[in-house]
Amino acid sequence: MKYTITPPALDRMKSHLTGTYPNEGCGLLAGTAKGSIEEVFYTDNVTDVEKASKHYEIDPLTLYDLEKRAEEKGYRILGFYHSHPDCPANMSSEDSEHMIPRMLYVIASVERGRCGEIRGYVKD
Repeated sequence: MKYTITPPALDRMKSHLTGTYPNEGCGLLAGTAKGSIEEVFYTDNVTDVEKASKHYEIDPLTLYDLEKRAEEKGYRILGFYHSHPDCPANMSSEDSEHMIPRMLYVIASVERGRCGEIRGYVKD
């Protein structure tokens, strides 16, 4: 599936991730069955404070609640996004390990509080 992100959804994601700097920010990407990402759902990074600049974790109950909210809007969860503070937007080995097949994973590099390169990854 080819994924696209609408400009408003992209702007909301970038704003969220710059606001979480210097920690990793994270959230969900929701949209249509054809792969158009229309909605971004912010989530808290619930990992230990000591790890938050290099790791993210989404509370499972939050994930469940946001999946229901997406369904109420006629969307489904298409993927996840997170930031790499002061690092490239490359997939880490940990990121790769936790990927769900056919879901979109968007990583944004946030350098000194400014959103830079954004890359998307999909595991077959």
